[in-house]
Amino acid sequence: MSDETNSQDWGDDMNRPEHESTYESFLSYTKWGCIGVALILVFLLVFVYD
Repeated sequence: MSDETNSQDWGDDMNRPEHESTYESFLSYTKWGCIGVALILVFLLVFVYD
């Protein structure tokens, strides 16, 4: 995300740090999920398809 802090984009009821934390968590889970799926596919390739 950009480091710009533009107050007109964020309302009073929106919590910017919480939003950014949620976004970073989403990216992290997505990355580790893709790595997990790739490892499962490699496992299947090595051990199932001899």
